Amino acid sequence: MIKILILEDDILFAQTLEDFLSEEGFEITLAHDGESASELCYEQHFDLLLLDVNVPKQSGFELLKSIRNNGQETPTIFITSFNNKESLKEGFLSGADDYLTKPIDLDELLFRIIALLKRANIYKKSIEVGEALYNPQKHQLSINNKEVMLSNKVSLLLELLISNKNSIVTKEQIYDKLWKWDEEPSSASLRVYINELKKLLGKDKILNHKGVGYSLAP
Repeated sequence: MIKILILEDDILFAQTLEDFLSEEGFEITLAHDGESASELCYEQHFDLLLLDVNVPKQSGFELLKSIRNNGQETPTIFITSFNNKESLKEGFLSGADDYLTKPIDLDELLFRIIALLKRANIYKKSIEVGEALYNPQKHQLSINNKEVMLSNKVSLLLELLISNKNSIVTKEQIYDKLWKWDEEPSSASLRVYINELKKLLGKDKILNHKGVGYSLAP
């Protein structure tokens, strides 16, 4: 799932963005000041940053300059009430890929996000998995014209198998992908997720390599 960090100190507007983009299939993390956003950028991986500029503790411009200086090239869009040429120039000089001034149209924001993610080869269209189609943005499988929503961990597991479709995915790789550093991996839960995929895709579509891991059948 595509992960987006939103830096916005207007709580109501932040929640509006979160609700809208979550419905479009993105995983959203909110930060309400620059220092919190900075910490999140170094603790987690994000596929896109949506940054306000005039926020407490550290401005959006300062934040982006800092992470760019440390080698992070995460695609970034500024969303700000600053609409003068000097701010626009500073935004792009700090490393932004796009710049929107408030008030914004949410549909336009979505179009710009998708265009930017496509250019960065991050946005993915639906993927064929046997007789099914998987939409990684919405965590959704389409099977015989029926849409099935997958849980976050089942989606992560399926994406891992898809991206390694010509090789075995070890249990250790799966544990690293599905469970966060502060979570305890569960072999019992993994079996449940595997069985769920087998039920949806067909039991012959997921191959069990005993004691090693799993793979997608050709």
